[in-house]
Amino acid sequence: MYFISVVSNEMRLLKHRSLCLLLISLCAACSARAQSQVPQAEANSFVAEYVAAYNSKNAARLQALYDFKSRACFTGEGKDFYEGAMEVMWRNPIPAKYTFSVSAINEMNMKAMESFGRFALKPTRELHIDYQEGDDVGGVVVYLVRENGRWRADQPCASEQSLKQFRDDAPARKEREAHYKSLADAIQEPVRSQLIALLREHKTAQAIDRYKEASGQDVQTAMLVINQLAIEPKH
Repeated sequence: MYFISVVSNEMRLLKHRSLCLLLISLCAACSARAQSQVPQAEANSFVAEYVAAYNSKNAARLQALYDFKSRACFTGEGKDFYEGAMEVMWRNPIPAKYTFSVSAINEMNMKAMESFGRFALKPTRELHIDYQEGDDVGGVVVYLVRENGRWRADQPCASEQSLKQFRDDAPARKEREAHYKSLADAIQEPVRSQLIALLREHKTAQAIDRYKEASGQDVQTAMLVINQLAIEPKH
């Protein structure tokens, strides 16, 4: 999965925005998908294993599906970055009803990712896992590489500059999160119950519109407040 897409812009955390949301990532913008060269049975097995590991919220289990050089990135100098990215992406589990496809690499997107980091092992395929719940759509993009006779997930290692930007932004990021959480906590009844009901029905866009109407906030603020509301326990 292209982790940078889930930490660089809080607006991309919403389910109805694709990573693809996890899905307004560059990697998800492929306009055409080439015919897969991965045998169907092998693809089915890998995807099932990946989705189960992703939904388990177990970092070691998920990282075990990546090639050895990617795993070194996860546990090395950029460990705090990848831990933060996984914490964010796990807010949106992959539902049981998903579809997937395997395509050739989009070289333009690979080039664009160089501003973030580089693959130690160049991937040869892209796996797109897409889903829809109610009105909300989402997805995950996983790069694939062949290692020791089997397919492995592949991940670019963040550059020193990307890691520095991530760490330098940490105080401001915490302030932003606290600000939007305070706005979410301040939502009063009956609007609060209305918003929670819409989120349970997977109608995130309608929840954003309802909050914007009730609060007078702009669209970006409404999106980020609803995102905070969505990750809070619902009683």
